[in-house]
Amino acid sequence: MKTTKIILAILALICLQTSLFADIAPNPIKAKSISPKAATSIRMESERVEIDLYNDSSVVTCVFYMRNLGEPEKLQIGFPDMRFYHFSMEKHQNGDRFAVKENGKTIAFTSASGGAEGSGSPDEKDWYLWNSEFEKGESKTIEVQYSLPCGMRYKSNERFFTYLLSTGAGWEGTIGKAEIIVNLKDIEQDSVLSQTPANCEISGKQFSWTFTDFEPTENNDIKISYNTNKNVYKGPKPINPTIFIDGVKADSLDLNTVQPNDIACIQVFKTTAENNLFPESPGGVVKIYSKVYVWTKLDKMVKAKSKKKINLPDYDALKENYSLFVDDNEVDFSEVIGIKEEFIAKLEVIKSRKSKRKIMIGLR
Repeated sequence: MKTTKIILAILALICLQTSLFADIAPNPIKAKSISPKAATSIRMESERVEIDLYNDSSVVTCVFYMRNLGEPEKLQIGFPDMRFYHFSMEKHQNGDRFAVKENGKTIAFTSASGGAEGSGSPDEKDWYLWNSEFEKGESKTIEVQYSLPCGMRYKSNERFFTYLLSTGAGWEGTIGKAEIIVNLKDIEQDSVLSQTPANCEISGKQFSWTFTDFEPTENNDIKISYNTNKNVYKGPKPINPTIFIDGVKADSLDLNTVQPNDIACIQVFKTTAENNLFPESPGGVVKIYSKVYVWTKLDKMVKAKSKKKINLPDYDALKENYSLFVDDNEVDFSEVIGIKEEFIAKLEVIKSRKSKRKIMIGLR
């Protein structure tokens, strides 16, 4: 008896702003009438992927050489329909964007919806599906051609292309050999900003990678970043804001040293023609204050201006058990950042059994 299995071949998972393709993979969609019966015994003996990369689009041709190492199998093979990921793609373009062949013969395909209703996962997208069958020991060539718009960064000439070899990890055993070739069409070689993995061979306007007998991981995924030759965005180049942490200018935008739970407040100041508060920072200013910084400044004020000796608890306990008032108006504790001690006329702490204690600050 033949074993019935469903093998789903994922060609691409597309983000709204990133052009992305992927290897075929035994990964089932979750349509109600489709479910996997057992692990596949089909191995990807080799694959050859050739990409013609343009400024505004890409055409990908994949040739997969498959071999059944086990008993006969019936398969339903599928590729996801990318028009859901690019709003500019209309439904009538399906025939132009997708084509599949098995052993040189064009295969008719249908569409089906995947994913549990309301799950919100990418599996809910439509799929191109066709039926196939492998006899015991049979080898078969599957060819898929697909085209998509380029991936782009918002308000930038930078473009992206990604091909995921890692999605082919679910086939039987290792992948015998993979050749990935990218041909730059209307893109100059010096427009390429970066390419990974590192084993890339460059010859003129052709970039290529070769892998042998490997279990694909994310480290094998092909990624190319390049500048388009077309000036799509003509606006001003984005300028990073100047960042201050506890009053000290940060050397870079790397905020890994600031833990979210340690932040008391963040202030953002935009630099505009009408409100040129920071002419030396055309990108604006972001001020980040830690809990320790705010607590230290308030504690200093209390010790300097209060007639009574008061020991404040730590910041979190302070927020929970105290309220701050400036000129009889309740404010957040971060307001102490903008108060100078010489402008404080009076500071007292009022205790209450029924509510929070009040720190009252009166300004001159």
